[in-house]
Amino acid sequence: MQKKQKAEKTVSYSALDNAKTNSNHYRITLLSVAGTFLDGYDISIIGVALTIITAISAFSYATTPLGKGLMAASTTIGMLFGALSIGYITDVKGRKFMYLWDMVIFIIFTAAITLSFNFWSLFIFRLILGVAIGADYAIGATIISEITPKKSRGKFLASDGMAWWVGAAFAFIVGYLLLPLGVNSWRVMFAIGIIPAIIVLILRRKVPESARWLANNGQVEKAKQSEKTITGNSDNLKATHNKVSFFTLFEKKYIKNTIYFGLAWFFYDVAFYGIGLFTPTILILLGLSHSLSILGSAIFSSVAIVGSIMCILTVDRWGRKVVTTLGFAGMFVSLLVLAIIAMHTPKDAFAVGTTGAVIATMYILFELTQSWGMGSTDFVYGQELFPTTIRATGQGWGTSISRIGAILGLTTFPTIVALYGLGAGLLFFAVAGLIGLLLTIFLAPETKDKSLEELTEE
Repeated sequence: MQKKQKAEKTVSYSALDNAKTNSNHYRITLLSVAGTFLDGYDISIIGVALTIITAISAFSYATTPLGKGLMAASTTIGMLFGALSIGYITDVKGRKFMYLWDMVIFIIFTAAITLSFNFWSLFIFRLILGVAIGADYAIGATIISEITPKKSRGKFLASDGMAWWVGAAFAFIVGYLLLPLGVNSWRVMFAIGIIPAIIVLILRRKVPESARWLANNGQVEKAKQSEKTITGNSDNLKATHNKVSFFTLFEKKYIKNTIYFGLAWFFYDVAFYGIGLFTPTILILLGLSHSLSILGSAIFSSVAIVGSIMCILTVDRWGRKVVTTLGFAGMFVSLLVLAIIAMHTPKDAFAVGTTGAVIATMYILFELTQSWGMGSTDFVYGQELFPTTIRATGQGWGTSISRIGAILGLTTFPTIVALYGLGAGLLFFAVAGLIGLLLTIFLAPETKDKSLEELTEE
C-alpha cells in the first residue's frame, strides 16, 4: 500500500520519458553541449597561449609558477561563481532565460580577451568569461535531462562530456596551425571561439522552455505545449509550486548525493585540469619540441573523444556507477605509472624507445578512461541526483566544487614541479584519482532506467 501511495504522488512526464528519440532531441542537445564545446576550446587554447605570451614583456608575470597557475585557473575561478549562482537563477527564472544570456556574456568577453594589454587585463577578462561558461554547465545539462527519454538520457547527457573534448582537440589543432603567425597568434586563437558562439546564440532562441520547470511554476498549458513541441504528445499535467531553495541540497533526503557529487567531481578535476591544461608543458618536460608538444596534445585530446564515445555507448547499459568506477581506476593506474617513470628517467624520456612508448601508452590510457568515466558522467549524475526545483542548482553545486579542485590542481602543480620535479606533480594527481575511485565505490548510487521523478521521488 505504501509503495502504491508513493507512486500515485509521483509526477509523470511520460510523453517525454517514453518518447522515441527524434530530431528535436538531437537539435536541442547539440545546442546545449555547444557551451561545453566552447569551454573545452577556451580552457585548452590558454594552454597553447601560455607557451606564447610568456615571451611578451607585458605578460611576463605568467612566467612565474604563481602567475602561470593564476592564468591557467582564471576561467575556472569564474566558473566557480557562475555555475552555482546562475544555476540557482536558472531554477528560479527558468532554463531559457540564462540559456541565452550566458552566451551573450561569452561573446563579449571573448572579444575583450583578444584586446588584452597585460597580464591582469587578460586575467580579469578570462575570469568574467568563466562566469558564462560555468552557467552553461548548469543550464545546458539541465535542459538535456528534462527533455530526453529516460532509456537514453544517459547517452544524451554524456555527449556533454564529449563536446568538451571535441572543443579541446579543436583548440590544439587551431593552436598548432596558427603558431606560424608569431607572437600575436594567441589573439587570433581566442577570436576564433567567437564565431561558433554567435551561431549558437541565434539558434538557441528557438529552444522551448522546460515542461518540468513550467509545470512546477504553475504554467501547465505552456508545459503541455513544450512537451508537444518536442515529442508531438503531452501529459495531463498538474501545477506544482515546490519552493526553490539552495539548502534543499543539504536535506537528509539529498545530502549523500550532494556530498558524493561534489567531492567526486572535485578530485576528478584536481587531476584532470592539471594534466589537461598543462599537457603541452608536460610533453615539453618529457623531451618534445614546442610544436610537437602541441600536436601531441591534439592527439591525446582526440583519444579522450574516443573515451567519451565509449561512455555514450555504455552508460545506459552498464550503469553510471560501473562506468565512473572504471574511469577513476584507469586514471589512478595511468597517473601512478607516469609518476614513477618521471621520477626515474631523464628529462628527454620521450627520446628513449621503450620508456617513450610506455609514457605514450599511459597518457592514452589516462585520456581514454578519464573521459569514459567522471569526465562524462559528471553531466549525468548532476541531473539525476536532484529534483526539478534545484536540478540546475545541484549541477551548479558540483561544477563549483569541482572548480575548487581544478584551481587546486592548476595552481599547485607548477609549484610542486618547480620544487620536487614532474614525478611528484604526477603523483599528486594519482592520489586525487584514487580518492575519486574510493568515493564512487562507497557512495555513488545507480540511477539508470528511471525517470527523473522516480529518482528524486517528486
